[in-house]
Amino acid sequence: MKRFKFVIPIMVVVAVLSLWYLGKEYSEIPLTTRILITAGGSVVSGIISYFMLKNDVHKVDPKPSENFNKKH
Repeated sequence: MKRFKFVIPIMVVVAVLSLWYLGKEYSEIPLTTRILITAGGSVVSGIISYFMLKNDVHKVDPKPSENFNKKH
């Protein structure tokens, strides 16, 4: 469930940016098609980020000990 904290914002950012870009550069494409392209891109980016973050989210680096920070 920790992965969804990262996956959902990534999907939202992809959706917003793709709607903006498609509206700016490809305004001749109908709105419904642009929305479908955006939804597809968001789902694909969500799936990719879900699997790529699979190992990273559950690993937490331990806090450094105080002895490590002192100069010898």
